Amino acid sequence: MDVATQCGLAVGKSGDNPKAWSVGLGQGRSEAERFSNVLRLTHGLIETHDPDLIVVEAFIGGKNASAYLIGLVACVRGCAFNRGVKVEMVFPATVRKHFLGKAYTSKDFPHLKREDAKLEIKRVVKRQCEAYGWDIPDLDAADAAATWNWACTEFAGQPPLMVGGLF
Repeated sequence: MDVATQCGLAVGKSGDNPKAWSVGLGQGRSEAERFSNVLRLTHGLIETHDPDLIVVEAFIGGKNASAYLIGLVACVRGCAFNRGVKVEMVFPATVRKHFLGKAYTSKDFPHLKREDAKLEIKRVVKRQCEAYGWDIPDLDAADAAATWNWACTEFAGQPPLMVGGLF
């Protein structure tokens, strides 16, 4: 899960292609309503897909981390715990290093403003998803699919995917 006001989601069995999409939690709505929405979303995902594991993108920023993002992740973790589903958190840089071979940051795009560079990183992730032949509707879904792929390798022993030949 790429948890934010627009949540990226990816589900599937290791070895299959992921099913990925995104869901809005209510742009412009109160934080309380968005927390409620992510609780409902998590409950629905567990009911529908009966996962062994939920992997959620960790909030970043240390002492400056967004209280809102911390709250969203806490809601997912609490809901999953109540339903007996294990949750793991992973930093975006860890996923990018695994999925792209490099943990891209905004510094890798010095010609772009910080926010534009963050979008470009998401585009790079989406292009990689498409190179694998995955049906990925948007950038948030792409981040979730990359996280799903990391989890398949880390927890299910799936070998990392490769595109193209060696030469």
